Amino acid sequence: MFSKLNSLLTTALALVPVATFAAVIPEMTMDERYLVRRDLNVGQGTRYGAGCTEEDCWQGGACAFTDYTLPASVDGSTCVSEAIWNSSAQCGGCISVSYKGKKITVMVTNKTGGDKNHLDMTPDTWQKLTGIAPGGGSGGVDGIQWEFVQCPITNPLHIHVHGGGSRYWPAATVENGSRRTTKLEFSDDQGQSWVQTTRNTNNYFAAPSALKSSSVWVRVTSYTGTTVVVKNVDLTSGKVTVGTANYV
Repeated sequence: MFSKLNSLLTTALALVPVATFAAVIPEMTMDERYLVRRDLNVGQGTRYGAGCTEEDCWQGGACAFTDYTLPASVDGSTCVSEAIWNSSAQCGGCISVSYKGKKITVMVTNKTGGDKNHLDMTPDTWQKLTGIAPGGGSGGVDGIQWEFVQCPITNPLHIHVHGGGSRYWPAATVENGSRRTTKLEFSDDQGQSWVQTTRNTNNYFAAPSALKSSSVWVRVTSYTGTTVVVKNVDLTSGKVTVGTANYV
């Protein structure tokens, strides 16, 4: 009986068109595969023009890290697409990026075009990741994988007064942070009260009006909510004040 039933089932299955089963689990379209890839933070990696040095590529970048030198613990720097950059919110953040088994840590210092997973690295950084010399290859590969991580920075963060800044136009950028900064406040009464700022799209925080002193306290907050207070910040244009701590 069972032998006969099995024979009947086998015959019935053989008569069902193959297309019926194919319709149950349809093959993903190219667009669907692309969306899955985007959700995994996997995308295209490219490099800047082969002739620029590490610092040439980002000193004048959109994150306003003028005269800042990357710490030795960070492997290099990268532009990110507008969608990642998010009006400078990701500036100074670190990204762990891997390709074909090689993994490096880079800092966001500038912006570029492309989709939300596109990283555009400096030539030296590109070579560290891909093994491709700055002048070799096509200048782009598909399949890099990345994620934001805490920067491997243990020395204190910096408060860099924006060019043209003063107590009359208090504006500053946070550099060397171990985490991305979301808020900066000034105090001209040694922390009794705090003046809120607005973040400019070029990554500096500006107060709405003048302060009473050229030497102030600055309180900065990371995206995780941790804070650092830097005392006696000199509001002279271009002045860098090194704090005593970094984000935890």
